[in-house]
Amino acid sequence: MTCYLTDTTDPEEVAAAFQEKVFTAVKLYPARATTNSAFGVTDYERVAPVLECMAGLGMPLLIHGEVTDPEVDVFDREAVFIDRVLHPLRRRLPELRLVLEHITTEEAVDYVISGGPNLAATITAHHLVINRNAIFAGGIRPHLYCLPIAKRERHRLALRRAATSG
Repeated sequence: MTCYLTDTTDPEEVAAAFQEKVFTAVKLYPARATTNSAFGVTDYERVAPVLECMAGLGMPLLIHGEVTDPEVDVFDREAVFIDRVLHPLRRRLPELRLVLEHITTEEAVDYVISGGPNLAATITAHHLVINRNAIFAGGIRPHLYCLPIAKRERHRLALRRAATSG
């Protein structure tokens, strides 16, 4: 199973669970970024010891890559996360294995493609099918709203190219 990373996660417990094959990875949700993320990370410095431990173990970090700063537009949260959080993290711990989960932007596609062997990503199927216009086509369609939110058409097309690139 994966471990839900919080500000108080103990690196020794993560290491022991990984070595015992209880945890296969750690999941990082920024606090309040999406459903069930209320106990997610609020301060990346507080989880640095866990991330350093994981880098040494070769344990993957699975990231919901969005900032939650209310000053950042909801459609820009992923791109800002890459600049503010992911890029500095990878400079600090280049050996850390990372999976940027359910990417939604052309910037994320480009970042992952150029990121080297310790960086991968997942794509959610509906992001290959809809863009942000679908949420409002014919009125507000709340069943098409989920986080991370669908983006512009250029982002959907970049995701499709990545998903079908081999």
